[in-house]
This record gives sequence, C-alpha cells and structure tokens, in this order.
Amino acid sequence: MASPKDLAEPHKEIRFTRAGQAQGFFTVGAVSMAFGLLITVTWALDHPSFQWWMPLPLFLLSFLFLRLAIRCTRHAYLICTPMGIEIFPIRKPETNLNLIYWTEIDSFEIDEDQKILKLHRDAEKTSGVVVSLSPILVRQRLLLEKVLAGRL
Repeated sequence: MASPKDLAEPHKEIRFTRAGQAQGFFTVGAVSMAFGLLITVTWALDHPSFQWWMPLPLFLLSFLFLRLAIRCTRHAYLICTPMGIEIFPIRKPETNLNLIYWTEIDSFEIDEDQKILKLHRDAEKTSGVVVSLSPILVRQRLLLEKVLAGRL
C-alpha cells in the first residue's frame, strides 16, 4: 500500500484525514469478518446447509472495507498549506485535487451542526466552494474553524 509522501516543510501544513468516515468502514469490515467466521465455524461443524465457499464473499467484503478504512485514516481530506486549502476526493486524489488559494477566499462559514463548510469567493456570497465536514472527526472540526479564522 502506498504511504503518504514526506513533506518538505511539515510544520507549515495542517492535515485533516477522513477518520470520521473510516470509523464506519472499520465497523462494516469487522461485522462482515465476524459473520464470515461464524459461517466458517458452522461449516467446519458439518452443518448440512452450509458450503465451504459461503464465507468467501464476506471475507472479500471485509477485506475491501478494511482496506478502504485504512486508506481513509492515512490519507488527507483537507490540507491547509501556506498557499491555500487542498481538497482531496476519495477517488483518484492525485488527478482530482482541488486547490483553493487563500487570496481567492473572502470569507467562510460553518453551519450550526458543523457538517458543511462554505468557502466564499466574494462578499456577496454568490460564488464559492461547499465542502462536507462529515469525513472529519467532530473534535477536529473546531481546529479547522480556528485555522480558517486565524488565516482569514
């Protein structure tokens, strides 16, 4: 599995990962692994209704969800750099990266339940970017708000 690259100046960046999203993927992976083990044990005890191949789809599903959870935990979702905010999608982040420069941002707002971040490009709030904050852990959303307030 690829690992994050070393940073040239790591003290100038603040990274927010998809750890909030990863919790659900870890849970689904663990539950499917448990059901796969349950079916394996039932088959090993010679239950007539179970075949040897029945736990394989559950183990495959578990492997895929656990791999996705590890990826979400290790790789960034938002990075606040000296240049601006980098937003990484979950699929093909190296090609679909969205960089918003600090000079482009006029203001920001986070809704009352802290699930949506709106970066406004003008004072009238007619142009901007909307970013979901649900992939970020709840306790890290306050840090993101402090970073944005300090920078803007």
